[in-house]
Formats: sequence, structure tokens, C-alpha cells
Amino acid sequence: MCGRFITTGTWAEYRRYLNILPAEVDARNGPEPNYNVAPTSELEIIVRDGDDNVIAPVVWGLIPLWAKDSKIRAQINARGETVAEKPFFRTAFEHRRCLIPATGYYEWRTENKVKQPYLIHLPGDAPTFEPFAFAGVSAYNKALDTTTFAIVTLDADPSVAEIHNRMPVILKPDALEAWMDPATGKDDALDLLRQNRGPDLVYYAVDKAVGNVRNKQPELIEPASDGES
Repeated sequence: MCGRFITTGTWAEYRRYLNILPAEVDARNGPEPNYNVAPTSELEIIVRDGDDNVIAPVVWGLIPLWAKDSKIRAQINARGETVAEKPFFRTAFEHRRCLIPATGYYEWRTENKVKQPYLIHLPGDAPTFEPFAFAGVSAYNKALDTTTFAIVTLDADPSVAEIHNRMPVILKPDALEAWMDPATGKDDALDLLRQNRGPDLVYYAVDKAVGNVRNKQPELIEPASDGES
């Protein structure tokens, strides 16, 4: 699963790496650096508006369009193996795929009966890790007048499997436009999920303070011990 992540890049940096946004976003402020993005957070992500990819504020924790009230349990992750079939996610997968810009994510591993958090990222030195985008699905719920999203996950790549058995899908740059294009069919979109950047990931241990969602300070991504795997 993916329950916490970081976003430390500017929109100009995300545009250069992701190459699916217009040059005008270089002048856009933000996104504000966040070293501990947690569920229920509202953050700017990339959604489709007609033929264009645009930036919009969306809440993390998907509520399907057919939900009548907020009593339904929001889902922060959507399993890639079933996202195209489950009623909770099916319409979002077919019609409202999205991208969540990020620079890393946290997972926990139990070591000597203690949960140790790790920051998983693409190669680079903190805090300037290579920007990337999670594959996501979004939904607008008219009854609640809110737009929400979930991050798509798959079985973990061997590069990070010893930390957690699931991982968020980090799409390759050349797959981003097809993922966002509503004309991309279900089978092709599922293939894009499988062609992800899992093999490129590396990680290191960080301070346990990241476990508290109130902690947002940059020091959260400093290594807790020597060495990187």
C-alpha cells in the first residue's frame, strides 16, 4: 500500500521530468513542499480537462461518484489487479485517471518488534530526488461536491519487496500521456501499470517521527542510519 509520501519539487521541475504539462506552469507557485503527505490531505495533482492536462486541488481518499453521503469509507489505494473491475473504482479507472506528483514515499518494516520507516525514492540526493508521478484514479461526487483520488498499487518490485509486499505504481515518463488520455482502453491502461519504474527504486531508513501526521518538517527525510539499499 501507500499511506504517506513526500512532494518536494516545484511545478517547473515536475514539468521537465513529466513532460505532460504546458510551459505556463513554470510560473505557477507551488506545490508547497510537504514531507509527510497523509490521507485526507488536499493537494494539487494532474487531472484531465477535455484535451488538456491541468492542475487541480483534490483530496486523497477516493469516494466514488455514486456514494450518497460521506459514511462510505474512502479508499486511499486501488489495487491494480482489480481496479478495472471493482465497482468502487471501475468508473474512475475508465474515465478519470490522474497523476500524483511526488518525490518519494514512506513504508514501514517491523525490525526487532519495532516498526522502522523507510523513504523510498528514485536515485538522487535528498532533498532533490528525481520527481515522478504515481498512477491514480479520481472521482467527482456531486452529492458531496468533492473530488477525491486513490493511488494505484501492485505487488512490490524485488527492489523494495523486503520493505513491503505492495508498492504504488510509478509510471514511466513515456507512459504518462497515454495514462491520462481517456481514449486509452482498459487493457492498454492496465499494461501501462505493469511497465512501471519499480526496478529503479532505492531506499533508506528515516526517523520514526514520520509516523505522526502532524510532523511535516524537512528533517523527516534525513537518514536515520548510514547506508542506502
